[in-house]
Amino acid sequence: MPTISYVTSGRDIEFPDGDEVNLLRVSLRNDCGVPYRCASGNCGTDRVKVEAGAENLSPVRRKERERLGEELLAAGYRLCCQTYALGDVAISWDPNQKALDGRGGEKLRERWLQGKDTD
Repeated sequence: MPTISYVTSGRDIEFPDGDEVNLLRVSLRNDCGVPYRCASGNCGTDRVKVEAGAENLSPVRRKERERLGEELLAAGYRLCCQTYALGDVAISWDPNQKALDGRGGEKLRERWLQGKDTD
């Protein structure tokens, strides 16, 4: 089974071979700690550094290109909410990055958890 290694939180999560899973949704389901605010590619809060396995990620989407820019993309950064894993990958993030909290954070988390990892 392929594995997503959430390096900053020390979590390794396996997913079924042949699936394409969203990095943020898997993090939310498994309490891996990736910070997020909008979960739609607009804020950039869920920016992660791909430490290994970039070849196992979905192509960069327009929102990622607009939010991150070519320099950060070239340095290996991606947005979790816009990125899907197809195989083994390891990602890390700034542990001081602040996530959305309170009622707004819980509502967004619930909405994301209602979907499938492969959406």
